[in-house]
Amino acid sequence: MTTEATGKSQGIYYGWFVYAAVCVCMFLACAFTFNTASIYYESVATAFDVGRANVGFYMTLVYATACVANLFWAGPLLQKLDLRIILSVACGLVGVALLIMSNAQSIEWFYVAGVLMGLGNAWLLWLIVPVVVGRWFKKRNGLLIGVGMACTSISGTLLAPVFSGIIQSSGWRSAYLYQAILVLVICLPLAIFVVRSRPEDKGLKPLGWEEAEATTATSAKEQPTQQEGITLKQAFKKPSTFILCCVFAGLANIGLTMNYFFPSFTTSIGYDAATGALIASTIMLSSLFGKLILGFLNDYSIVLSNIVGIVPMIIGLACMMLFGADNVAWLYFGAVCFGIFFAVQPTNVPQVARKLFGNISYDRIFTYVAVVMPLAAAVGSTFWGWIYDITGSYSGAFIIDMVIGALALVVLLASLQTRKGLWAWAEKHPEVK
Repeated sequence: MTTEATGKSQGIYYGWFVYAAVCVCMFLACAFTFNTASIYYESVATAFDVGRANVGFYMTLVYATACVANLFWAGPLLQKLDLRIILSVACGLVGVALLIMSNAQSIEWFYVAGVLMGLGNAWLLWLIVPVVVGRWFKKRNGLLIGVGMACTSISGTLLAPVFSGIIQSSGWRSAYLYQAILVLVICLPLAIFVVRSRPEDKGLKPLGWEEAEATTATSAKEQPTQQEGITLKQAFKKPSTFILCCVFAGLANIGLTMNYFFPSFTTSIGYDAATGALIASTIMLSSLFGKLILGFLNDYSIVLSNIVGIVPMIIGLACMMLFGADNVAWLYFGAVCFGIFFAVQPTNVPQVARKLFGNISYDRIFTYVAVVMPLAAAVGSTFWGWIYDITGSYSGAFIIDMVIGALALVVLLASLQTRKGLWAWAEKHPEVK
């Protein structure tokens, strides 16, 4: 049996190098966009004599631009162009954006940078990891996606303190400059020289394809009409499952944006800013382990993984709301619980889509699901603050977020039920391709 037939090269399977390169891009380019952003807000606001909301508006532009990109071109280009081009452009845009921020003479330049970051992260944050894993690996996909997405949390945990120190010692401009150099010097060469679009580009097959084909053959004997997945046209022709998948993705994204308001919540109930920062760090660290745990569980049960991801959030928010003012330990407990939920969006949403629609048109279908995620995040990033401004308390926001978590579970179960009808209909209408 040849190396091409087995899907294994002599030595290490090449897909691992592609996967590692993508993980590095997540660790640097993607994390520098999202996971270290907040450490700059105060310094930049002071430098330009503007409010933090004015600084944070660039992040709204990141999400809004990513939403537009996912809607119109990110997905189709991912299908048509070499992945080296896609990843190089994505990392290049982030690197240039960081250079612009380093040299910005007014806050408006941050808005320009936000648009560039949104264009790059339309691929980086939502599409690259699940697509690469789906193309190169046919087993342990859930765990691999979880590890890939966890790279942003690892980076935030390790590098946020480093760049905070640089801001204190050398200024925020130097910190942005160093981040830009890391992205352009490390990520770009990896994207150009290491990454390949598909196993076929190296004369290989996906790792684990033998087991996948054996499972498919067994299923075919038991159910001769069973197909491998749903096409994009089939998903749109019978849209209930697709709509429910988008709703689930949207709820997960709105729910996780509560993360941005925990430091404010902590100070609103009488604790100091340092405690709020520790709560935020606890959530980030918990999300790292959450991505690994949920990724592992996804390979065995989509439902169990989401129960483990969502139920602790409901319990944790309730404990923070009811007992947090009396004992700080409840705040840390809630932060750990919320960190696990924070992992649902990057780790579980791609696997839910794969479960609902299979592999045939997964890349194309998921790009449309990905449109909802930055849009929901853009809404959520202001929604919770708006509730606080109206009520003077975060209790209402916490209650709504708990309801959102419960609704997400209900929507997930409903989507799995409609999946059965969708697949049965698709088997009877193979002409719809």
